[in-house]
Amino acid sequence: MSSKYDIGLFGLWNQCNYGSIITYYALYRTLEKMGKTVLMIDRPNGNTAETNTHAKKFAAENYKGITMPVNNADLHRLNQCCDVFMTGSDQLWNYSVAKNYGKLFYLDFVADFKKKISYATSFGHEIDFAPESQRKLLQGYFKRFDKISVREDNGVDILKNIYGITAEQVIDPVFLCDKKVYDDLANKSKVKLPKEKYILSCLIDPTEDKKVSINTLSNVMDEMKTINLLDGFYWMSDKNAEKIGIEREKDVETADWINYIKNAEIIITDSYHTMCLAMIFKKNFVALPNKFRGYSRFDSIGRLFDITGKFAYEAEDMLRNPEIMLEPDYNKISSKISSEQKRCINWLSTSVKS
Repeated sequence: MSSKYDIGLFGLWNQCNYGSIITYYALYRTLEKMGKTVLMIDRPNGNTAETNTHAKKFAAENYKGITMPVNNADLHRLNQCCDVFMTGSDQLWNYSVAKNYGKLFYLDFVADFKKKISYATSFGHEIDFAPESQRKLLQGYFKRFDKISVREDNGVDILKNIYGITAEQVIDPVFLCDKKVYDDLANKSKVKLPKEKYILSCLIDPTEDKKVSINTLSNVMDEMKTINLLDGFYWMSDKNAEKIGIEREKDVETADWINYIKNAEIIITDSYHTMCLAMIFKKNFVALPNKFRGYSRFDSIGRLFDITGKFAYEAEDMLRNPEIMLEPDYNKISSKISSEQKRCINWLSTSVKS
């Protein structure tokens, strides 16, 4: 590429997971607001045959700079284009994910003299899955970073106790943006919302127990209409819907997902980012912490915003914990979001400049 950019942002921003899409978009918009030009770096191991996904459509419509898919060996050429390289907020340091991409998520392709920053990058779980044989090598890569921040408090512990690295805990990028960013996206949605109030369920890993939780909420809400969403990987939706026997909305794009959240009466979800957007839109919600993808992010944000009372770890919690159905204390939550937003934007701005 011949163009020059302030920042090259690397991660899983174009996979069909609504949370991945929106967290990178929020970070991109935050960096743009700081006056930075941002190049979205495509992952070499992505499925280049999937050219017409809703994720790639979203990227094409919303990002000014995107690399063409390149081979691993060619990634080093991006050192000529970008002054700073950054990993975003996703489970990039969950070794079960990272190992599929060599050491790319540790920015091994970035030159020593280039600035390297992580913003809210995650290990995904409260433990590190990297084998002992890899940790010395990974420690070397972590030491090459100029600034490291992670999303979960136990990520700070992993870096300190296993790798001897000092890191800052920061909030997910979705909390850095003004709500208007999400209002603007919701306004682009073409879905026809019901006129009556509705429960929104959004599952990324559906199970029978979660279906029971949804049905329990429906009963508590006097059989209020329920709209069911599954994850954005459309090719998995039929199988996942059949797995637990639910009807779900089809062909839901990121703007639609946000629009459903914005207008719901109450939300029940095992999706971390659906829960985050519910908080941004000040919606009542029930979170179903997702063991398959790791409790860590739920537990960490639960402690940070004092919302653990809104978590149902199993269907029975819907009935035996009255706090679950209470409206969140959004005076308290919004105040905490505001203070964390200021702190983390300052950390990010200082890291990019220093």
